[in-house]
Amino acid sequence: MLVAAIAIAAAVQPNLAKIVLKPAAVGAGYVLVQRSDGRGTAQRTLDLCGTKGYASEGLRVDRLQVDYLKQNAALALSNEVVSYKPGGAQKAMSEVAQHAAACPSKPISFEGQPPLTYKITRLHDAKLVSGYIALRVDVSGKVNGKAVKAIRFAVYQRVGNVLSGIYSYAVNGVPGEAQQQFVLHAAEASAQALRKGTQQGGGLPA
Repeated sequence: MLVAAIAIAAAVQPNLAKIVLKPAAVGAGYVLVQRSDGRGTAQRTLDLCGTKGYASEGLRVDRLQVDYLKQNAALALSNEVVSYKPGGAQKAMSEVAQHAAACPSKPISFEGQPPLTYKITRLHDAKLVSGYIALRVDVSGKVNGKAVKAIRFAVYQRVGNVLSGIYSYAVNGVPGEAQQQFVLHAAEASAQALRKGTQQGGGLPA
């Protein structure tokens, strides 16, 4: 029966460790680094343009986030993979899109962050999973009276009940274009890992 098949698919949770990027997919010489806050749903997943309006946070089932570093490299990356209750990942993507479109032009602060302005620009990459959200976030403001500027990138992709986020934060001395190329390369590899990992362990498209 269709209902029984859906119930079985929903009960089978994918192995998130098999979906996070392999270091070689990030770049030659990169190593995977475990995070102290990288496992479990106690740590928030979505905080683009603040932390309010993310009801999907309560629909998460499991979460794994790891970092990728390379000695003497100016570029670093993080990959967060999250499984949700049925419909949760789709809701999360919708919430990200809404926050990206409606982020205020005035400074905002949240969870201990100083008041900063976030200018969000949508990016395009045909090699990503259909429905992806790829963003460049230009951050500006003042911290302790000093002007600060930074560029961050975030790419969100979903297959079924699993969401993968690729993040790159401010890197001093690296042009935004180089950082963008680095992030999108990793996001393309994440798209492949996401499709393969969810096919092997449940997480069927919904």
